[in-house]
Amino acid sequence: MSPDTISENTGYRRLWRDWLSPYRGLIVVSVVFLVIAALGAAGYSKIVQLIIQAYETADTSVIYWGPLSIIALSMTKGLSNYFRVVAASTAFSRLEADLQGKMYHKLLFADLSRLQSDTPAALAMRFSSDTQLVRLAIEAALEGLSSVLIIVATVAIMMSIDWQVTLVLVVVFSAAVLPVNLIGTRVRKITGSSQSELSQMNSEIVEGLAGIRMARTYQLEERLERSASGIFGRLLELKIHLAKWNARLSPIMEILSGFAIAVLLVIVSWRISRGTMSIADFMGLLTGVSVISQPARKIGATFSAMMQGRVAMERLYAILDSSDEIIDAPDARQIARAGGRISFDNVGFRYPNGFEALSDIDIDLPAGSRVAFVGRSGAGKSTIFNLIPRLFDATSGQVMLDGTDIRAITLESLRRQIAVVSQDAVLLAGTVGENIGFGRPDATPDEIRAAAKAAAADGFISKLPQGYDTPIDPAGGHFSGGEKQRLSIARAILRDAPILLLDEPTSALDAESEAAIRKALDNLAEGRTTLVIAHRLATILDSDIIIVMDQGRVVETGNHEELLAHNGIYAELYRLQFAGA
Repeated sequence: MSPDTISENTGYRRLWRDWLSPYRGLIVVSVVFLVIAALGAAGYSKIVQLIIQAYETADTSVIYWGPLSIIALSMTKGLSNYFRVVAASTAFSRLEADLQGKMYHKLLFADLSRLQSDTPAALAMRFSSDTQLVRLAIEAALEGLSSVLIIVATVAIMMSIDWQVTLVLVVVFSAAVLPVNLIGTRVRKITGSSQSELSQMNSEIVEGLAGIRMARTYQLEERLERSASGIFGRLLELKIHLAKWNARLSPIMEILSGFAIAVLLVIVSWRISRGTMSIADFMGLLTGVSVISQPARKIGATFSAMMQGRVAMERLYAILDSSDEIIDAPDARQIARAGGRISFDNVGFRYPNGFEALSDIDIDLPAGSRVAFVGRSGAGKSTIFNLIPRLFDATSGQVMLDGTDIRAITLESLRRQIAVVSQDAVLLAGTVGENIGFGRPDATPDEIRAAAKAAAADGFISKLPQGYDTPIDPAGGHFSGGEKQRLSIARAILRDAPILLLDEPTSALDAESEAAIRKALDNLAEGRTTLVIAHRLATILDSDIIIVMDQGRVVETGNHEELLAHNGIYAELYRLQFAGA
């Protein structure tokens, strides 16, 4: 569903149906106490009228019931507001957590094309700023309901005192409807722009700090600062603009309150002079105007907050309503352990932005073979790797595993057949042992240690303060690039999958570690289909098949000797790398 098609009513109605209804009990409790508090607030005008009447009639009992009545109303209103806020805050906090959890689940399983359409910082903003705006909007809506109930209850009591004067005052306050609606519309537009700028700001800050070493080496600090300053400036202008529009609500309601009191004074003076109104009635009405003035001001702020919440809701719905294309077919089947034969039958792939990454790919990789993909950057090697576990789907042709289109296999069982080691080793929050065992949750400590030894990682792990139980942060700040790579390789070894995808697996290792890892990978590759992306040709000279790619096409296929004899792109790359050998 496009954000532009979401009406305000649909948005809030859906929020109740899908997210708030599980907490209707808490919300009902909150509304009950809200009604009690509203009645308590409205009661002030009647109590004041009765007290003044008692003074006029010299009723001495007022000295007892008068103060007690005020205290009772104050306690009723105060305690009711307390319980109302506690119940509502509990419900809305759970709403916020539910939204965050559902969005995270949606993004975890979303198509890569969807994830790549936004920066990580922009997506992260949905979890903090946008969910908070939705929560604040719902809280403001409840405050608005409280204000409406206080106004209605107070007006009802004022009508019992003098309905004619009360109707005139209602007309005066109704004049606020048009300007408040105009302000709310402007606030919504400004909020949309502000949220976009906030996303851009977060992206700039994250990217700038993530690349700080490169920025300082190339002396880019001033350039980054200028770029960020431009965003800060635009965001500042939007915030000031928003503050100015929001600030107009208070004076509008303040002026109308003043007009209401002025009108009341004129009418009361005339009515008293004619003997048709008492001082007690006047004080009751004046108290009523004072009571409804503050809630009337809150209604304007409520409308503004709900407009901001609507913008945030549209951004959240854009994630929650996004549809994925990489899903199981209705008749997809589970497979046990695959043989490992991989075939590309006239495969083409075009990215969502229109870039054609692959064209007419026809390759057949026997089970258990060691296959290397080489070529210049941008030739399509990584795209080949992305298609095998269905991170993307081919836009034409078929990718097959053991003769079966991989789209006819469930994603879970397909990906269970694959282990990956990439250039960028990823560590997740947890212990060292847990990071190695992520691919096999049922692995024993002995199996984890054996995998680490095979990856030449046991040595540095054993020196850690808690060994395999040492906690690590997701950034892996305690490990060098080579150590992280060895942990990633140990994870792949432990997974024991029939297909290995190795994207420069030894790129971050020193010569000694590389030799040990290459031996471990050679042993691991026995009986498995192993695909390797290599820029250093020395690591793939013994491959069974070397596939040379250029501009999204397969241009050469053969082993090392055959390709050298062919004297094509591979031979050129070989001569360039081994020119000094």
